Amino acid sequence: MVNYFFISSPLHFFVATNLAIAHKEDVNVALFISKNEKTAQQYAKATKQFSNIFQHTFNLTINDDQKQISQRKLRFEQITKIISSLRPDRIFTGSDRRVEFQFAMHQSRKTNANVQGIYIDDGTVSYLGHKSINSFVHKYIDPYLKKVVYGTWWKNALTTGSSDWISKAYLAVPQDAHPLLKSKELIALDQNIFTRESFLQINEFLIEKYEVLKTINFSKVKVVLCLPNESFYLKNPVFLQQIKHTLTNTFQLSDIAVKAHPKSKNMALLAEVFPESIQLPNTLGMELLLAKLTDDTSIIGDVSTALLTAKWLKPKVSVQAFELNSDISKNLNTLFKSLGISFLSLEPV
Repeated sequence: MVNYFFISSPLHFFVATNLAIAHKEDVNVALFISKNEKTAQQYAKATKQFSNIFQHTFNLTINDDQKQISQRKLRFEQITKIISSLRPDRIFTGSDRRVEFQFAMHQSRKTNANVQGIYIDDGTVSYLGHKSINSFVHKYIDPYLKKVVYGTWWKNALTTGSSDWISKAYLAVPQDAHPLLKSKELIALDQNIFTRESFLQINEFLIEKYEVLKTINFSKVKVVLCLPNESFYLKNPVFLQQIKHTLTNTFQLSDIAVKAHPKSKNMALLAEVFPESIQLPNTLGMELLLAKLTDDTSIIGDVSTALLTAKWLKPKVSVQAFELNSDISKNLNTLFKSLGISFLSLEPV
C-alpha cells in the first residue's frame, strides 16, 4: 500500500508519524503544505532523515510572495506529477477542506477508483466542529464558489473531516467525535506509538535546534504553565499575579517551567513575574515538549487545543485548565471533563 500524508501543522506531523509507524510495512509519503515555510522545511528535514518511517518527502510549501492562484496552480502541477509516478492507495489529511487534498483525491480516482480519503485528528475541531459550521456563507456560498473555480470535484465539508472524500477517521477519542464525523468509520489512534523509540527519535531530532533545552533537567520540572496570547494578560495584569499566587501555594517557583504563547513578544515581563522559573522557548510546540516531560508532571494552561493535545499524546500527565470566560472555554468544558482534564480556580491576589 502507498500512503500519502498531507501535513500542514505540527499536530498533523505527529499524528501522521504515528500512523506511518503503524503502517511501517507500507510506502509512506509525506507532503508538506504550511503557511510557515521554515516550519515546513524543519519537518521535511526530519522525514528525510528518518526514511525508515517516511520513504518519500515532498515540500509543497511555496513562498508567500506569489499570488494564491499561482501557488495553487504550481501545487496542482506538483501533485499531478507525484501521483503519476507514485499512485496512492490511501490519502491522509488533517483538513479535507484543503483544495490540494481534494485535488489529489480527484486526480488519484482517475486511475484508482478505490483510493481512500482518511481524516486524521486536527484537535478540537474534530470534536466541536468548524467555528462557522452554521453560517450561510460557509454552508452555501463558499462551496458554490469553489465548485465554480475548481470544478464539480470539489466536495464541501461542513466541518473538517466530514466531506464525501473521507471514508475513515483516526481520532484520539473517537467516542467524542463531532456528530458529522460519526457517519465515517472511526478508528482510535494507537497512543502507545507516541512512546515508542522510533517516534521519540524523530521527536528528539526536531528538538535539537532548541539549545536551551539541553541545559534543563526536566526530571525536576513539576509543572508546565502554558500561557494564553499575551494580549489577554497585558490587558489584565492581575491575571499573571493570580496564576503565580495559585501555583506557588503548591509549587516552588523553581519547579515551574513557563511556556509563553508562540506569538508572545514580551518575554521580559514573564521573567519578572516568574523569577527563578524556567523560561521555555515560546516557539516550542507542545507536541515536541511532551516527550521531555515525566509522567508525574502537571500541565496547566488556558482552555485550548494545546491542553487537549497534551492529554492524548501523554495520557498519564495531569492536565488542568483555568477558564478565561471566553466562548471557547464554555464550548470545551464537556469535552475536557470527559478526557479527565480538570479545571483550576485562580485564587484572588
